[in-house]
Amino acid sequence: MTQLHNEFSSRHFTHFNSQLIRQDQLVLKARTYCHSTITNPSNIGPEYKNIKTKKYLKMLINFVGAWISPLYHLVIELSAMPDVPETILSKANEIEENNRELLDDLRWILTKVYPTAKMKKLFPSWEHLPSIKSTDKNYQFLAIFNLSHCLRVDIFYTKFHLRTLKCRITGKDC
Repeated sequence: MTQLHNEFSSRHFTHFNSQLIRQDQLVLKARTYCHSTITNPSNIGPEYKNIKTKKYLKMLINFVGAWISPLYHLVIELSAMPDVPETILSKANEIEENNRELLDDLRWILTKVYPTAKMKKLFPSWEHLPSIKSTDKNYQFLAIFNLSHCLRVDIFYTKFHLRTLKCRITGKDC
């Protein structure tokens, strides 16, 4: 996302960072809390080492699935905003599409590796959804700020968990 640095986004994110410095609680929470955290499989300790691959895969499906609604609404709202650069909108569309494809692929893996497995959708709700739909631009940009921050963190975890899953299932690249 750092390649998308431009006047449109930096102007608004600079404002939110200045609020963060003043300890604005709403902004602070947007910077420190990610909706997907509760579905993120552990990546350290005994739980990480001892978790069964089937459960790990299901947790990863819910972790990736936690992004379906927020990314969908991000694309909708960015499309409706004036002056959003095409590069940002196309990148948001690409990220949403890639997330959906990854989720479909993970579900496919579950059915191939564990044909009888049952899967419950446990996607957490995104608490900033009302903010991104708000007519108040500050709330909208706060929601986008939260999404951008969390997406950056979760991309790291997704890569880690995909490598771990590949190792667990195929025994390769461990």
